[in-house]
Amino acid sequence: MVGAVSLLFINAIAGVGALFYTVYILCIATDLADGPIARKTNTASSMGALLDSIADVMVIIVALIVFIPILDFYFWMLALVGLVIGIRSIALIIGFAKYRTVTLLHTYANKGSGLCLALFPVWFGLFGLQAGFIFMAAGAVLAAIEELLITIRSKQLDRNITWLFGTPKVI
Repeated sequence: MVGAVSLLFINAIAGVGALFYTVYILCIATDLADGPIARKTNTASSMGALLDSIADVMVIIVALIVFIPILDFYFWMLALVGLVIGIRSIALIIGFAKYRTVTLLHTYANKGSGLCLALFPVWFGLFGLQAGFIFMAAGAVLAAIEELLITIRSKQLDRNITWLFGTPKVI
């Protein structure tokens, strides 16, 4: 969360440059590492899972705030972002109505969606804006739909559910 707020200040002071990308990469790296570290050290908690999800959302919002004004997005791209935000908002509203708490989930699709977002600058550089955006948006749409379906069908809240059909059993 501190990293996400720092990105806003860095962007306001220095713009999108080496310092911005360094902090951005640190945000992504710590997000990828915190869950496995918490599980390995037996310090995982529902509060930690919730804070991790909030931090993920904050980084995504900051990325949107920073990149939408500087890239020449097409209307269909902004409409797709709106679709994802809409689906996620519906899932949050349903989850809050059912469980009286924020219900952001730690599914594989959500982690993959975050990775797709993190890789957007790379895909943008390699394939251009439209193709890079399609790669990123595909993951976000699928993850949002999955989270909505999980929230609708779940009888109890499990933020650590890994995918739509439950937690796979290890054989």
